[in-house]
Amino acid sequence: MNARLIYLSVCGLLLAGIIHIIIILLIPFLGSKDAAKQIASQLNTQQFYSIGNGSKFGISNNDPFLKLSVCKFDLTNTAIQIVGQKAKTFWSASVFDERGRIIYSMNDRTAIKNQLRVIIVNPIQMAYIRQTQPEEVESSILVESQNMKGFVLLRALVPDDSWNSHSDGFLNSAECIPYNTNIAITPES
Repeated sequence: MNARLIYLSVCGLLLAGIIHIIIILLIPFLGSKDAAKQIASQLNTQQFYSIGNGSKFGISNNDPFLKLSVCKFDLTNTAIQIVGQKAKTFWSASVFDERGRIIYSMNDRTAIKNQLRVIIVNPIQMAYIRQTQPEEVESSILVESQNMKGFVLLRALVPDDSWNSHSDGFLNSAECIPYNTNIAITPES
């Protein structure tokens, strides 16, 4: 009886170990359905998309006090400029790389004159901008990204329903447009 109990215990531990290893090996496959991968695979570049409850992109916003909008960018051919009008409500903008790691974050309090004006560049484009010092850079926040691809997430606060028009106005005014540095960047292979 004792030998049988030991045998069943060893078999149970062995089976639990095998199941544990299988689960660990499945994590990369099952973890590939995150928001960054959904954005990279489903959205066009240089265009803001609203993200609501049950969004068609497989990404949802379950926070009733925030409205979200996202823009995917590619710095291969041009820098990207994110602009929007002044908002009467709290807003924040976060720049992510293509893997979903945050590069830069700001809000209405840290922005220049409470205005959304961000220029996202790669290191070569940054060197060119520092050399030429264009006028619009003075009123913009420069964000340097080592990665050519990524996305920007805008959030606007909606404390109650009466603020919907303010938040919608801010998010709808936001543009994700090319910023011409007059240089083409091709990543090294």
